[in-house]
Formats: sequence, structure tokens, C-alpha cells
Amino acid sequence: MLARTPAALLCLLLLPPLPALSQQAELSLEQAYALARNNAEAVRAKELSLQRSRLSLSEARSRALPRLDLQASASYLVNPPKGYTVSAGELGSLTPAIPALALGTNPNPIPLGTFTIPPKDFTIGAQEHNYLSFALSFTQPLFTWGKIINAIDLASLQTDAAGADLVTQQRDIDREVHRAYFGALLAERSEKILRRIRDIASEVLADRRKALEQGSITPDAVLETQSSLAALESKLIRAGQSASTARETLGILTGLDTTDPALSTDFRTLPPALDEESLRLRAQRESAELAAARSRLLQARKKLAIEQGGGVFRPDLVLSMSLDVSGQEDIPFSGWTGFNDTWNWDLIVSLGVKMSAFDGLASAHRIGEAEKDVEMAGIGLSQQEKLVRLGVRRAVEAAVNADAVVNEKEAAAAYSEQRLRNAKVSLETGAASRDDVHGAELLEGSAELELLLARYTLEEALADLERLTGSRQ
Repeated sequence: MLARTPAALLCLLLLPPLPALSQQAELSLEQAYALARNNAEAVRAKELSLQRSRLSLSEARSRALPRLDLQASASYLVNPPKGYTVSAGELGSLTPAIPALALGTNPNPIPLGTFTIPPKDFTIGAQEHNYLSFALSFTQPLFTWGKIINAIDLASLQTDAAGADLVTQQRDIDREVHRAYFGALLAERSEKILRRIRDIASEVLADRRKALEQGSITPDAVLETQSSLAALESKLIRAGQSASTARETLGILTGLDTTDPALSTDFRTLPPALDEESLRLRAQRESAELAAARSRLLQARKKLAIEQGGGVFRPDLVLSMSLDVSGQEDIPFSGWTGFNDTWNWDLIVSLGVKMSAFDGLASAHRIGEAEKDVEMAGIGLSQQEKLVRLGVRRAVEAAVNADAVVNEKEAAAAYSEQRLRNAKVSLETGAASRDDVHGAELLEGSAELELLLARYTLEEALADLERLTGSRQ
């Protein structure tokens, strides 16, 4: 039995390095998901991008509404025109009289007095230093060959794409949290098993040294045990470093101070049945990448429609109204007529069209580019559908295979536990040695580690399915 003990130790070296881990007091996986989504800067950036897309959609919708522009200016004339002054009486005088016939017997007309023209001095063309101007314009697009409507639809699709990007980022963060969380759980439990195995290996080494002193074994057996123990110490150190890295990872993701782990969510088992066709349909419906690919195809089609609407001989019809008002205080004739202000105003109503008659075939080239974009987006969507289908197949394969390995390792662990119980009973009856018990303990610890790693592998496969379908298995 002594010769088999180093082999049991060496089998531990075949286990792959332990994944990284993170720890937090009484932290469930769902709590870690929520904390990471609130804390992740990448998710926040995608949320801001979605908000920006919604604002762009509102801007696109506003282009279909009337537009009202106001311009106003106040000017100061340093040397305003002084105008031309007409003096009182410069234009002559007028002396009306009552005709003689109207007086009956009086043969001479009776004068009514003399009136000078103008009665007072006045200035023509004079201006003050100040000058005011106002302009109000109203425009309303009536027909644009679908450019405005398609631009609104394009902005709406961009919002959908930004929402899909946000979902993708959230699922990526969830995937990182899942990996760190269960990596922490794996490392935490593995460290305990490795410490126990190391202690057993130390006892085996002490027993072999005594046996060497008694001359019952050769030095090679002691050196082999020392080598196996050193390998265990190295693996335990790597597990500790892996644990520290994972703690830091989960701490960064969740924003918590992860120092003392108490992870409450345990490894799962495979559901009773994985309906691959249902999973594939769910993935096609819930895949964020597939939703983004569909949005890109629809966006390309809308962009093509916009370019076609902006081609040659596609006139836009616009209704416009313009109100212009300008004026200045103390107008000419103000002293004569009694007015203080003078204002000129005009209202112009227009119904116009604007179109391109020839643009050097630029619009035709843009339409051709947009058509190619539609073709490329269609190819991208087809590829993404295939990738989703293949991703589900691979994830199901990994989950089923991992579940089979878990069942195998559970059976091996049960067998190693039974062998350890038998060895302990045989030791009490004298049918087995202390070295036999140590060998059984080492094999039992190795089986525990292999089972733990198999459960972690199954958990990783289930997490891949969750990312594809957007729901917990």
C-alpha cells in the first residue's frame, strides 16, 4: 500500500489550475448581479447611449413639426440722415374768400384770411440714431418623399439597437459576475480540501521517514512523497492567489469590500431535461446580438429609403410665412401729423418646392452604397442566426457532458468514501495499516476535488445557456 500512496498524491497534480474567486459576507448570486449592474461603468455608458438615442429620436420627430424663427436687431446710426427741411410758407400761401354772388347785394367777395403752406417747418427724410428691426418666419414641411418619416423610423431603430447593446452589456457583466462568484466558491472549498490533503501527506511523509530509519523502505519512497507534498504546497499557494484575484474581481464588479466570503448560492445540478429546440427558439427570441443584427438590417433599409427620397427630381414641398417689421421713432412729418413712431411691416406667404436636377450622380452612388449596406446587414443577420443556433448546440453539449462527468465523479467520490470507511474498519481489526488509511484518505480528497471541479464546469455551461436565452436554467 505504501507504493500506491505517492500515486494518489500525484493524481492531484492532474487537476487544472483553480479559477479566480471573490468573496463577500452573505452575498447571493442575484445580489451580486444587481450590485454589479448598478456599479459597472460599462453598463452606465450603455445606459447613457440609450438615453442619447431617445433624445435623437425626439429630435427626428421634431423635424415634422412647424418651425418658427425670430430675428430682432437694434441698431445705432452714428451719422443719421438729416433730411430736407421745408420752411413755413415756402410752398406758398392761400387766401380763400366768400364769392360775391353768395352775398346778394354786396358786389365784392369777403376774404377769409391767408393760410401759409406749410403752416410750420417740417423735415423730410430725417432719421434718428436708433433703428429697430424684427423678422418672424414660419415654415412647415408638407411633402418630403418620406425622408422625414424614414428618418424618424431610423432614429427609432437606433434606439432599439442601443437597447440591445445595453442588454448585451448587462449579460456580459452577469457572465463575469457568475464566473467570479462560482470561481470564488470553487477556490474556497478547494483550499479546504487541499489543506486537509496536505496534512495527510505530511503524516505520510513522517511515517515514511520513520520507516526509512527502521530500514523497511528505500530513500526513493521518501523522496517521492516529499515531491508529492511539495507539489501539493505549490497547488495550495496557487489556489490562494487565485482566490485573492477573484475576490478583487468580484469586489470591482459589485463595488463591495470583499474580504470575508459567505457565498450563499450553491452549485446547481442539470435540469431534468434540456429541450434544445425550445432553448433555440428562446435564444432566437431573446438574443441581444440577434436583436441588434435585426435592427441593423432595418436601419440599412430605412437609410436606403432616405437616400432614394433625396434623389434627383424629387421635389420637397414647403409652406412658409414671413413677417417683417422695422421702424424708427420720430418719423418725418411727426410734428405735422402728430405721430411719434413709424413702422413698416409686410407678411409674405409662400408655397415652394426644392429639388436637385443634377448632382453629378452623387445621389445615385449614395443609393448604391445604401443598397450594399442592406445586403451586408442581411448577411450579418443570417450569420448571427446561425451563430445563435450553434451557440445553443454547443452550450447544450457542454452542459450534458458536464452533467455526465458530475455523475461519474459523484460515483467515484461515493466509492472513495466507502473505501475510506473500509480502510478505517480494517485498521481497527488489524487487517490494514495506517498507511492504507492515509492512502484511502488521499484518494477520497482527490475525488472530492474532481467532483467540485466537475460541478463548476456544469455551472459554467449553464451560465452560457443563460447568456444566450436571457433566463435562468
